Amino acid sequence: MFRRLLILPILIISLLLLAAPGAFAHATVVTTSPTDGQLLASTPHQVSVTFDEPVELQFGALRVFAPNGTRVDTGSPDHPAGHADQVAVGLEAASAPGTYTVAWRVVSADSHPVQGAFTFSVGAASATALHPAALNPAGSTAVGVAYGVARTVAYAAFAVLVGASAFVLAWWPAGARTRPVRLLLGSAWGGLFVATVGVLALQGPYGGGFGIGRVWDTGVVRATLSTRLGEALSVRLALLVLAAGLLAWLVARVADASRRARLLAAAAGTVLAVGTAATWAVAGHAGTGMQVALAVPVDVAHLVAMAVWFGGLALLAGIVLSRRGPADPDEKARLVRRFSPVALSCVIVLVGTGTYQSWRQVGTPSALTGTAYGRLLLVKLAGVLLLIGLGALARGWIARHRGSQTTTATATATTTTTTTAIRSLRRSVACEVAVGVCVLALTSALVNAAPARTAVAAGAGPVSASVAFDTGGPAGTGTVQVTVDPARTGTDTVHLYTLGANGAREQVLEIEASFGLAAQNIGPLPVRLRASGLGHLTGTVAVPVAGSWQLAVTVRTDDIDETVVRIPITIR
Repeated sequence: MFRRLLILPILIISLLLLAAPGAFAHATVVTTSPTDGQLLASTPHQVSVTFDEPVELQFGALRVFAPNGTRVDTGSPDHPAGHADQVAVGLEAASAPGTYTVAWRVVSADSHPVQGAFTFSVGAASATALHPAALNPAGSTAVGVAYGVARTVAYAAFAVLVGASAFVLAWWPAGARTRPVRLLLGSAWGGLFVATVGVLALQGPYGGGFGIGRVWDTGVVRATLSTRLGEALSVRLALLVLAAGLLAWLVARVADASRRARLLAAAAGTVLAVGTAATWAVAGHAGTGMQVALAVPVDVAHLVAMAVWFGGLALLAGIVLSRRGPADPDEKARLVRRFSPVALSCVIVLVGTGTYQSWRQVGTPSALTGTAYGRLLLVKLAGVLLLIGLGALARGWIARHRGSQTTTATATATTTTTTTAIRSLRRSVACEVAVGVCVLALTSALVNAAPARTAVAAGAGPVSASVAFDTGGPAGTGTVQVTVDPARTGTDTVHLYTLGANGAREQVLEIEASFGLAAQNIGPLPVRLRASGLGHLTGTVAVPVAGSWQLAVTVRTDDIDETVVRIPITIR
């Protein structure tokens, strides 16, 4: 029965790995300079891309291609003025007129690669000889599949290691003497260690879009170690080395240890388990976005509760309730009764922390069905509900068999009945383990997917546009760039940039802006602007309804020369 049940999670894991693309967009672009499609009078000194969160450049690139397809960027991309959310690269001077293509690839704060491209023109738009395949690498399917497998194995091994260790330490110290328990604990530790090394080796090719042959490239590994995820994985490996010593003590000494020694071991194990769980939290979705200070400990609690529950179930189904467990059926039943309230507590923690995580990553009910993350989350929630139902069956079994007594006259009959009941419980727990493996696979897929909030934000804004201006006076030509974020009804933030004829930011004497919606006779709605740097002004405006608005920008370059340019902005 147990072997047949394993077919289900294996099929689900395979489908998830085959259906999932190699990378998902997590960090989103706020603005580019020049803006997409902008027409400039001369070649800018540099191009830049600004994101909504810090990004890493270890495996990133910002490349600029001339109309004939040749590279015209100079130097290496960097974060200008220490802005971790911005990437810039210089351009060659005196480049040919025509349409230029900018391709970017970076690694977002939650360790996933993001990429894209945009164009701008100098002098006049033109055709380009650049082939689309040359813009950004598509990534290796083999690397993507191996990366997903390694992350799933790491989750499962962590759960079994923590949950089985806690079970043995708290309720079944004598089990540490048995070969099956030692084999399970050793395999879980080894699986987690190997999977962590695998993720560390695969992160570079995954983030950089390289082939499987670059897995053990020392330069790629060194670059990975300097990333946020690389540092977290290094800490995890160090914690696993410490855990190996505690595990050796557990299998060799816990059966005869005093209560005080077991309490000290439990405290040390808790610290190691929490620390290991934190290496996932700080380098994943919880470590970026809003409320990080709350999200990280909530994610840690979620992972530890999952591990105690799932690992305990795996030990029950695989060893305790099988022929390899205690010979006395009453002892088996006692262990199940001891584990049951802890499992229920873990479920309560999982529901509470999972609800917060779902709200943080999804945001709105429509995002549940309108994004890949939301749909995966719904499937995972269905699996969790099924687990809770199977757990209720197990608690019902405990209620029916609690306090059963064996008498001399009916010893044989009672033992037979208890053995049959144990077999029935083992089938129920085996089903829980099988569904739990599916939930772990879905968790791995969710970690690799763009949060629903990010996906919705990427599809809803911000909106960027640009238009040339000419006040008619000396040095009166240039470009106005505007970004409206999030370009939805309500309060929107407006960023205005003024660029000179050479494409560099320049300060003008005065600039004013207002929104109007002629179709409904609304406006003008003035935007209160304030200086935010050279050639950069920001302000806010309350937009009451959706529609095709126009942003009127008045540009004054001296006391008498000014002009008004109008930029269409779609508010959703």
